[in-house]
Amino acid sequence: MNKKGGIFYGWWIVAAAFLIMTFIYAPIANLVSLFTLPVTKELGFSSSQFMLYFTIMSLAAMATGPFAGKLMKKMDVRVYLTLFISISALAFIGFSFSTKLIHFYLFAILMGAGLSGGAMIPGSVLITNWFNEKRGLCLGIALAGSGFGGVIMSPVVNWLISAYDWRTAYLVIGILIAVILIPLAVFVIRLHPADKGLAPLGEAPSSDVVQNKVLAGATQGETFKSVSFWALCAAILIGGIVVNAMLINLAPYLASIGTTAKTAALLLSLGSAMVIIGKLLVGRLFDKLGLITTVFLISASSLVSFLFLMKANVVAPAVLYTIFSGIGSTAVTVTPAYLTGTLYGEKEYGAKYGVVSIFISLGAATTPVISGAIFNISHSYSLLLNVLIGLAIVQFVLFFIASKTKPEFDPVEEIQPQEAM
Repeated sequence: MNKKGGIFYGWWIVAAAFLIMTFIYAPIANLVSLFTLPVTKELGFSSSQFMLYFTIMSLAAMATGPFAGKLMKKMDVRVYLTLFISISALAFIGFSFSTKLIHFYLFAILMGAGLSGGAMIPGSVLITNWFNEKRGLCLGIALAGSGFGGVIMSPVVNWLISAYDWRTAYLVIGILIAVILIPLAVFVIRLHPADKGLAPLGEAPSSDVVQNKVLAGATQGETFKSVSFWALCAAILIGGIVVNAMLINLAPYLASIGTTAKTAALLLSLGSAMVIIGKLLVGRLFDKLGLITTVFLISASSLVSFLFLMKANVVAPAVLYTIFSGIGSTAVTVTPAYLTGTLYGEKEYGAKYGVVSIFISLGAATTPVISGAIFNISHSYSLLLNVLIGLAIVQFVLFFIASKTKPEFDPVEEIQPQEAM
């Protein structure tokens, strides 16, 4: 049967993936700014010197992605996840003992490996393996853990820094990662439904052959030779710039147009909540409306968010900006994971998504340079906003090309003739 005790086991996989995003992805990607001032003030670094670790981390995540995608297929998933979760925990614990810039830069390499191999790759691979039906919704739920982590951990980290110091905050995060996630990796997570004698949700189970199923999809080689795959990667790269450019420039932009401090604080608070809602909504839209309609809505939402941002000195447009940007931000979260499985199948999914993850990281890593160069042309954010509107259109065109030129493969999973052991 596909259910035990009335609950499909895959929902425990979703919960585990959600917690991985909460305790690994969120602290690495969403809580950076909380540490910048206390670390630089105590150790005497400049902000730019300290923040270089984030670029190093992003580059390490890019390098780890393809390797992690292949390694996850070859290793027992319990060993694989324990390894990368431990690496993530060690990175934060290492930060807590760091006294020189080189220490932060070295542990940033581990942090990037943990981010990619411990959070970005496993969450998407696990949901794709366990769910044929409701896949978009489950990806949305799992990946929403990053936003949830930002909401719940931000006040906790703030309190730890204020009551103790930044070293204690880093140490506590590292301990939480190890204590909460390693037991999940060992006792809960399984790579395939067949490991529990089940079939993916939405597929009729067959007890005789469930262990001998060959996943449907284009091979890694066929996928990498297609125009579709590289159009998808280009769309994700551009999407990274579209999503991140105004996020990293939001505070100075709001100040430049006369937005009040109260409105700015409201936007920052609403932004985290809307990222969660956006992931859940878009995951459901992929299941209900299909690929083309949903990626159009995502790209259109980014475009509309920039139009509202132009008037963000007024409360109503400012709030609407957060709503539409939350939906648009899924271009680099739910969308890459969903499209990789939908366009190229489940066969060798980890290896394919490992390469896709390079472009997710590359978009984030290059955004500060590109947005800064555009701003310096006119020393005004107006040009940057107009460029981002154009890029949102290009993003949709590339997603459309990727969907229309995907390699052909038999959508029916093959079954090996041997009986399952």
